[in-house]
Amino acid sequence: MDDPSAFLEEPDLSVGIFLSESLQVMDLLGEGAFGHVTKCFSTKTGEMEAVKIIKKFPGLPVEKNEVVILEQLRSLDPDTSNIIKWKDSFTYQDHMCMSYELLDQDLQNYVKARGEGLLIPELKSVIRQVATALQHLRSFKIVHADIRPENIMIVDRRQQPIRVRLVDFGLSFQIGDRPFFQATGYRAPEVLLGIHPLTEAIDIWSTGATLVEVATASTIFENEEEYDELSQIIQCHGQPSDEILDRGKDTASYFCEQVDGEHRWRFKTPSEYEEETGLQAQTFTSIRLDDVPMTMAHGDPEDKNLFVDLLKRMMQLDQDERITPLEVLQHPFLNESSPQGLLENNVVSLPGPDEHCRDNQRGALKTTSLTFAQRSVAFLPDWSDC
Repeated sequence: MDDPSAFLEEPDLSVGIFLSESLQVMDLLGEGAFGHVTKCFSTKTGEMEAVKIIKKFPGLPVEKNEVVILEQLRSLDPDTSNIIKWKDSFTYQDHMCMSYELLDQDLQNYVKARGEGLLIPELKSVIRQVATALQHLRSFKIVHADIRPENIMIVDRRQQPIRVRLVDFGLSFQIGDRPFFQATGYRAPEVLLGIHPLTEAIDIWSTGATLVEVATASTIFENEEEYDELSQIIQCHGQPSDEILDRGKDTASYFCEQVDGEHRWRFKTPSEYEEETGLQAQTFTSIRLDDVPMTMAHGDPEDKNLFVDLLKRMMQLDQDERITPLEVLQHPFLNESSPQGLLENNVVSLPGPDEHCRDNQRGALKTTSLTFAQRSVAFLPDWSDC
């Protein structure tokens, strides 16, 4: 595909300009393929806000998709759903802009600044909050599709335990709809193999990969190409069963059929893949889940083993066997009360979509998300997203 940046229409941005009558740009926080994120001062409220200015790319109605998702989630309280608060939307130079509560720091940079993974109490707290957010999304049949450390934002690092919000719904989709992409390093096997329909199980897989990263300060799957990522998944989890591979429309791109052997499908060698595609396969060593406890800086051995058990349930190769958000909250790793109290009650009695709609009429809070990082996305390997 041609370089997508050649088709993008960029807004004029600089510190000091006004995006609207009341929002003045104080800082440029980040840029990705789909947008820019700025820190703005609201002369109306006297508060700082984060504003995402979405780029325009023909054929990809990212801004329309995000607005549709946000409208469905507008009844959720960010403090109980752990989903970022969406304040408003408007246009600047014919670009859709979305304003949100200004959060502190994403988990990737938080862990990077510390130089080590999260403490066990922090890890448990983050898992509870993210699983609660995913359970809320599940009640709307919405798939986030972009779970990674950059898209889990800390509200305020001074709080103990840390409070987080799930952000960036630019790639989200309703189950049954056609998804856009998924970030490299966090793609579920069914995404790589082209198995449809995709479900919220891809978010559970991505959350598992994210948890390995924030617990060990090491990326579990570090690559940019689908073949390399599948190679690392096989290193870590073994080869998917023939039954799974039979369902993938893209399986033959990475596997070849054989008559003899344990599997009917055989993963292509790097040389075979290179010969067929012209793409050079890379050699990466993946962290095996059983080795995760040895790479964690802190924690009781029993806690670490329970954490690994949770990871294995989240990262099952078969999406139908993967643990659900509610089952995550009920896992023994989280069976002790956290200092902020268990969040399971926020999940068990979630209102259905009809009740959310009634809440909409009562003017409940709007919510949504953004991201400040660049990362490649599936199907368009050279893209990074905002």
